[in-house]
Amino acid sequence: MVAGRHICGQRRATPPGVPVTIAHRYVTFDTLVAIFPGLASFCTGSPPLFLAECVNARGKIQGMDPRQKDWTNLLFLLLSPIAGIGGTILYSSRFGVQWWEPTLCLTLFFAIGLSIGSGYHRYFSHRAYECHPAVESVMLFFGAMALQNSALQWSRDHREHHRFVDTDRDPYNIKRGFLWAHILWIFYKQDPDRNFDAVPDLKRNPRVMWQHRYARVIGIGVGLGLPTLVGAFFGRPLGGLLWGGFLRIVLVHHTTFFINSLAHMWGARPYSTENTARDNWFLAFFTHGEGFHNFHHAFPSDFRNGIRWYHWDPNKWLIQSFRATRLARNLRVTPPPLVENAKLKVAAAVTEARLARVPTGIADDLRARAEQARARMEETLNLWKEAYARACELKAAKRTGQRPPSETMREIRRQMREYERRFRATRLEWKAALDRFTDLPAVQGF
Repeated sequence: MVAGRHICGQRRATPPGVPVTIAHRYVTFDTLVAIFPGLASFCTGSPPLFLAECVNARGKIQGMDPRQKDWTNLLFLLLSPIAGIGGTILYSSRFGVQWWEPTLCLTLFFAIGLSIGSGYHRYFSHRAYECHPAVESVMLFFGAMALQNSALQWSRDHREHHRFVDTDRDPYNIKRGFLWAHILWIFYKQDPDRNFDAVPDLKRNPRVMWQHRYARVIGIGVGLGLPTLVGAFFGRPLGGLLWGGFLRIVLVHHTTFFINSLAHMWGARPYSTENTARDNWFLAFFTHGEGFHNFHHAFPSDFRNGIRWYHWDPNKWLIQSFRATRLARNLRVTPPPLVENAKLKVAAAVTEARLARVPTGIADDLRARAEQARARMEETLNLWKEAYARACELKAAKRTGQRPPSETMREIRRQMREYERRFRATRLEWKAALDRFTDLPAVQGF
């Protein structure tokens, strides 16, 4: 007897006398589709979106990590949603909801979520700013309550994610599937050969190393004990544990995990198409600004993710408040000309594809006009970048005690404003020239 089509598209003969059943661990694609009709749509495509791993002839996972499972992580991540969501619903349906319970949940959600975003991510992983040791300590304390490992290990994994994004060395590589990037990668023990060479700066920080030793104690003892004590104060310790403990843990976990999964699948890529990271304003709303992920991967050392004033980015606003109170300094900001240059490269690539669809000889005048506008735009952008670099040099000289002439500084600022104005004007001219192509009958719909 020959088994039918396997999930990975392979065919393999089942050993004689062994029935093709799940009970005997010999599973075919056709058998599984008969049981789970929606499975076929999940395991097609390149790469599959949700089930990147495929079951082979012996029912084992092909492409799955060969390391040992981390049963502590696996059981906690599977059972905490049952306690957090199911337990909270059952408790609330029987005993009702008091105002302080959702307030406690949301307060801890924001305090811990901001400590992950502003602390673990933008400060410890990317060094996007410098801050007072007291701020470090607070973010390490609340960050540990997230139960997402220590800042040392979190930052090591995240730096490797940026360095090897979308490759097999990316710890939460989205090309292994949505579920892998979202949560499955945490179900396996770390490779014993992995070290912390990627975070030498953090290894020298005594506060980071102390938190690394006691992260789980803080996460469990304080993360679950504190809301239980608050609940006991109101005469409902179990309500405090469920709302401020388990439900809050689930919310913090999965909003963070969505950045590793959804933010690499759903959204726009205005700054870079070299990786799968996307900008997603909807996701940013639930992740304290982390959803502007395409910008972040293009400029990872910028303390902002949402660069516009109207972009929802509470992590950015918190860091700015630290600077306003002199608790943070040297906030790293990507020069505006570099941001515009990145956007221009992406837009130019799209433009080349559009122009390629216009038959030769049709609208040659429009094509020449668009190319001339682009050349002027790039020339102005280069002048803007040079003026910005000169301004940075003068500011650096001022910090070392030198005093550049005030007239020179004023002239540089005037040039920067003028080049920015000219750049935006030539960009509008370029876009207008491109829009003319859509009016041509030969290229309708391109």
